[in-house]
Amino acid sequence: MEMLLLIFWGPLVGTLALTLLVGRLTQRRFQRLILFPLGFLAIPLAGSVYEWLLGGFFWELGVLLWVIIGVSILLGWLAGWRLCRGKERAP
Repeated sequence: MEMLLLIFWGPLVGTLALTLLVGRLTQRRFQRLILFPLGFLAIPLAGSVYEWLLGGFFWELGVLLWVIIGVSILLGWLAGWRLCRGKERAP
């Protein structure tokens, strides 16, 4: 159970930190660069396709693991984007 929490919170915190860093460094210039951390979604996508192609006895669990990692990356990016947007609106 602890391993699943680590698998979820690790990418979430990492993507959140990277999104906040990119948002802080760019601040209103190069606003499209905030999408950069979404590139990390390629890792779970490739991993889940690999598990699917590999097959095996419990391939569904491998795909589910990569989906959990992908969702945590997406949630970390959304939280970071929301926090960066809130800072831009404040005077």
